[in-house]
Amino acid sequence: MKATNYKACLALEVPAYVAFYKSQPDFIGDDVLTIEVKYAGGRTEIQKITINVAGPGAQQKI
Repeated sequence: MKATNYKACLALEVPAYVAFYKSQPDFIGDDVLTIEVKYAGGRTEIQKITINVAGPGAQQKI
């Protein structure tokens, strides 16, 4: 991942992964997903992520 003009850094490059999530229509509650990350050299890592899906107008915590 590359970022420019981030806080005091003019250029930043770090390893990253990106995942897109979209809940089923009208779903509210906790949803759990698992991502398998494969690194160069053969190492594999499992990431378990819990996403809280709130209803319309609910305050989002980031």
